[in-house]
Amino acid sequence: MIEKVLCEIHGSKEMTFACIHIAMAIDSKEKVGFYYSEVKEDLPQIAWCGQCEQWLLDNGEEWTSIFQAKADFKMLCLDCFDEVKNNETEIHIR
Repeated sequence: MIEKVLCEIHGSKEMTFACIHIAMAIDSKEKVGFYYSEVKEDLPQIAWCGQCEQWLLDNGEEWTSIFQAKADFKMLCLDCFDEVKNNETEIHIR
């Protein structure tokens, strides 16, 4: 079961994670690219931006501790996740 997070805007919603660049783009509406994982049962959605995707491609596509530190994943509610996803012009599933 995916845990819930209490969002100041949307209330109690399913928890997701996004890189710091996507999280910051929620307020600024900046287009940073949107790559996300396929939905897996009992796991929260995870998204990362174009900059993080390029780092992955340049470094063997492995989710190392270095990548996770650079991405600095932040917890978002599902509605915030969908909001920033819907703001992007290019969305990629991995």
